[in-house]
Order: sequence, then C-alpha cells, then structure tokens
Amino acid sequence: MNLKRISTGILVFTLAGCDKEEQIAFTDSPVIEGYEHPGEVFSIKISRQVPFEEDVQYSADDLEALAISVHSALYGQTYSLTSIGGGVYVDSTLVVAAGDEYTLIFEYNGKAVSAYTYVPLPPQNFTQSVTSIQIEKIEIGSGPPAGGGGFSQPEPIEFKWDNTDESYYLIIVENIESDPEATVDFGDEEPPSFSFRKTPTSSNSEFIQAREFQYYGTHRIILYHVLPDYAALYDDSDNSSLNLTNASGSVTNGYGIFTGMNSDTLYVEVTD
Repeated sequence: MNLKRISTGILVFTLAGCDKEEQIAFTDSPVIEGYEHPGEVFSIKISRQVPFEEDVQYSADDLEALAISVHSALYGQTYSLTSIGGGVYVDSTLVVAAGDEYTLIFEYNGKAVSAYTYVPLPPQNFTQSVTSIQIEKIEIGSGPPAGGGGFSQPEPIEFKWDNTDESYYLIIVENIESDPEATVDFGDEEPPSFSFRKTPTSSNSEFIQAREFQYYGTHRIILYHVLPDYAALYDDSDNSSLNLTNASGSVTNGYGIFTGMNSDTLYVEVTD
C-alpha cells in the first residue's frame, strides 16, 4: 500500500485567501517524505515546494546530489545515503527495525536540516470477530428484494487490539484479487479503488461495515501502529491525501513528514 502522497492543496487555499502584502515571503525549504517500516530498507524522499507565487528564487541545491546522513540509535552508527533518482535516497545496508530511532541530517539552502523519528512496536493481539462475510450484489436498476425489508446487511466486522497507552492506529483494507468482481454494478461509472482506509484512532477497536467492502474475494486488513505526527497530518488533510507542505514538529528547517510505523495483518473473505 502506497502511503506516500504529496498534496499542496491546503497550502494553496491558505495563501489564496490572503492579500498580496500579507503573504509570507517564499523560502526554498526542502520537503521530506519518509515512512519507516520494519523489514524495509531505509529510504527517504526529498522534494521542493510548489509555491503559490510566480518567479520565486530556488536554491542551487541539486536534489539528486545532497549529502544526507542518518544516525541509527540501535546500531550506534551513522549511514551516508545514496541517491537513486527522483529525490529518493537509500542505504541498502540499513534495514529498519522496531524500536530503533533515526536522526536525519543534511544541508539545504545554507541551513542545517534535521528530522527525528522512531519506529513503534507492532500491534499486539490483533483479532477479528469473523473471517468472512456474505454480501448480496446490487445490480443497476434493481430494487429491494420482493417482500420488502431491503438488501440483507451482515453485522459489521469488529477488529480489536491492545492499546493501553492510547497510541494511534490506522486500518487499511486492500482487495488482493487480480481481477475482483464488484459488489455493486457500477455500469458506466468509474469503479472504486481496490483499497480503502479508516481514520486514525487512539481506540483499541474498529468496525468495518459490510458495504464498505466493494469487491468480492480476499481482503488484506492491515493495522498500522502510527505516531502522533502521522495522525495529525492525516487530520490536517481532510482525510483525503497527505499534505506535506505543513510544518512538522519532527522536521527542522524543512517541511513534510519523517515518521515510523509498524503493522500486523489479518484477512477477510467477501462472498456472494
């Protein structure tokens, strides 16, 4: 599941409502995008802001030639990252680990840029109330079944996990079939995505209604243990996309997000 989206819509909306003399002067600061998950090679993406104003002055820094290093508290070592193009930097010898802490450092536009995060532990005791549900297909032009009462609605599926410290969790649901059949005949309309997500929560449970599943087949239910900065960024973006042009408390002299996450996975089968 790709969690790495950039949206400047909120920034544009904010500046568009200001008089010209009230607008904040543009400073070329980097946008950091990093989601560190255990078992994956350490990776970070650096990009430039998309300013509201025209003819702004960018720094001479080459996004493909920055000297970026990251310190791992677990291994007590500093790693120099390598550019692989598109603003992405990696170190193939550094595999992200649960409980590790990372400090990112580089220079941009004459300023020392830094960012810090840690990787939380995986969710504990992740369970589900059922492993499969049956959903009637809704055809175009079809009314409720004869005799009234409407289409049958299975009970929602309840997912639970331990959360004694009220940290944040996020559920993402992915249909993993190669060519799944939709639970609703959408006709000429564009069909929905094969995945959907719930809002981050500090609770220890989440319900998924039957009709939230819009395809038949096997679904992967991924429970992410996320940090407060990710949950705050999600809330700031009106639950649509991640707005990386807002300042983050974990980033100094830059924007974006540098955060750790961990996960566990269950499966649900949707049949007709």
